[in-house]
Amino acid sequence: MFVGRESELQYLNQYYDRVGSQMIVMYGQRGIGKTTLIRHFLEKKQYFYYEAVSCSTRQHLMFMGQQLQEMGMDMPEFPDYNDIFRFFERETAYKQILVLDEFQNLCKQDMEFLYALARFMNEHQKNLFILLCSSSIGWVENAMIGKMGGLATGITGFLKIRELKYADFVKCNPKYSLQDSVALYSILGGVPELWNCFSDEVNLEENIVSTILNPNSILYGYGERYVSEELREINVYNTILYCLATGKNKLNDLYHYTQFSRAKLSVYIKNLMELEIVEKVFSYDTEGRDNAQKGIYQIQNHMVHFYYRYIYGNMPKFKSHSETAFYKQFVEPTLMEFAEPSFSQLCREYLEAENQRKQLPIPLTKMGKWVGKAGTIDVIGENDLGQTIAGFCCWEKNRMSMEDYEWLQYCFKQAKIRPAYVYLFARNFEEAIQLEAGRNKAIKLITFEA
Repeated sequence: MFVGRESELQYLNQYYDRVGSQMIVMYGQRGIGKTTLIRHFLEKKQYFYYEAVSCSTRQHLMFMGQQLQEMGMDMPEFPDYNDIFRFFERETAYKQILVLDEFQNLCKQDMEFLYALARFMNEHQKNLFILLCSSSIGWVENAMIGKMGGLATGITGFLKIRELKYADFVKCNPKYSLQDSVALYSILGGVPELWNCFSDEVNLEENIVSTILNPNSILYGYGERYVSEELREINVYNTILYCLATGKNKLNDLYHYTQFSRAKLSVYIKNLMELEIVEKVFSYDTEGRDNAQKGIYQIQNHMVHFYYRYIYGNMPKFKSHSETAFYKQFVEPTLMEFAEPSFSQLCREYLEAENQRKQLPIPLTKMGKWVGKAGTIDVIGENDLGQTIAGFCCWEKNRMSMEDYEWLQYCFKQAKIRPAYVYLFARNFEEAIQLEAGRNKAIKLITFEA
């Protein structure tokens, strides 16, 4: 199912339809859906697709030559660049496409292929669409331009493929209950390749036990593998990620726990942020900024977060328990708490969608989350006149109480805001809140169905 990538597909086709050669860099983490997007883009087009593995330049040329032989071209066993580019000398009715997937494996050791391609295009004035794809986010955003040098001036566009939304997960997995879908999204995030490892024919517990906790399963140890594929000194990163997963979210907390210097911690956290494994949380700016938390870090990658929250620190117990017993004792009791940020994301997506449809009482131009020292306002949206909509998400409880609403009022005072409208999201509401919403039309009560 092709879901949630319509704007990205439109972006690629718009550049493809432009006159002259185009070079687009498309990148995003593994499993995010780049290959599926490429397949849809290439439909009914003429192209040469090559996925670059880690090997020598000579080996790359041999692999390319073998692919072109299979496409009917006469190729020597070890072709040179000119042999490869003969593919693009053909007269065709349509613009030709060259897709270099995981192109960082071509560029990190040798830029000659891209230099040769640039010379060919200049000499032959070929009208090509070049799509350079990569799963190495840190390399693309921090090292690629320097590595490419003058070739980088030929890049006409960048397309970052981000995680799909919770709503896309539900479209692809409509059989899950609301509780299971929120919990699963909190573990898998918006990565379609991970979604495909689970089955909506079984419940939440069976999915986690059989697909993550079973030592023979496909996602066993995925969180640590993901980190170690991109980073060295895994022992240091393991310690930092475990701290973050267990609630030590400030640089000072990390310093006292790990005894690593603050300078060292800053460098390692910067590396984790460049790979989008960790993010720094910025609170929505209000007049109550003195009551907001600052310098908070959290694990951004869902599967990495799950691994370091539940498995890494419990490894001896993990080895001595059956998968089901481990789930019952160590995962199940706090899984709904772990899933709360995903429910907040669902609520924010709801407000964003209503805003796009112009269904909110005031049109919002910016949106965020206020993270206070004593409490949190899950969603704050504001229009150009400074009017505010605030949202509160009650997930762990079966129903939201009047006490929860009063606590939200306290958070408003801390943030020094007076929202024009308040959206309350919960599975259900106590009668007192329903009566309050009946009297006060500025209060909106929202529940969701799976």
